[in-house]
Amino acid sequence: MPFGSEIALTPGLSSFERAYIRLLGAPILGLRIRARAILPFLREIGAPQRIADAGSGRGMLALACARAFPHAQVVGLDLDEKQNQINTQVMRALGVGNLTFIAQDVLRLSELGKFDAILTTDNFEHLEDDLGCAKNFYTALNPGGFLLVHVPHLTRNVFGWRRPNWMGIEGHVRPGYSQASLTDLLTQAGFEILCCANNYNSLETLANDLSYLITGGRERNKMLYAFAFPFLLALAWAGSLYHPGDDGSGLIALARKPLG
Repeated sequence: MPFGSEIALTPGLSSFERAYIRLLGAPILGLRIRARAILPFLREIGAPQRIADAGSGRGMLALACARAFPHAQVVGLDLDEKQNQINTQVMRALGVGNLTFIAQDVLRLSELGKFDAILTTDNFEHLEDDLGCAKNFYTALNPGGFLLVHVPHLTRNVFGWRRPNWMGIEGHVRPGYSQASLTDLLTQAGFEILCCANNYNSLETLANDLSYLITGGRERNKMLYAFAFPFLLALAWAGSLYHPGDDGSGLIALARKPLG
């Protein structure tokens, strides 16, 4: 099934919307690109018993974790209580019993006890105190636990055309990170860095730029976007066939809390 097709079960959707999502998956291009980069890293985090998705949004990555680790308990944290309730309804309809969604600030994750793995996707760039958040994640992890992070890069690159990353996205307090600044942030918090690499190559970035031109990052022009999305998805898929090297517009890092 296409990634995110489960949200076709969201209450209140029209018959057309449900059919569209079942056919194409979640029509959120940036999330689809990020998920393609993030999900392979789940194989690197062993057999966690408790996982947190810090900033779970529509819940699709949390669901991917719940399915990848059926014996683990997965907690999705998001301040949007209405979205959490919708996610919970969808999970019940799917019969997923190892995933719960709660309204909790990611800066207070450690209040929920210890975890073996934490996933946080495009979260740090929204936080004034990103170091405080990283330290909180460190506290919330068991020794040897993993932190999987995705953030935007400082710059966007499309076939050599470099420019500062967008600051027009609602809630962003910084455009993004360089590899050096992201690894420094996580190291200051106490983590060992296992991997830090670029994603969002030029084709994926171009597809995402076109998507943003239509929606403005605020779900506007829905009919135009519905028409354009299959073509943008195909363009982004073509980009998935090669690695961006040092020219990506996003960053993904895997870090671990030391055992000692």
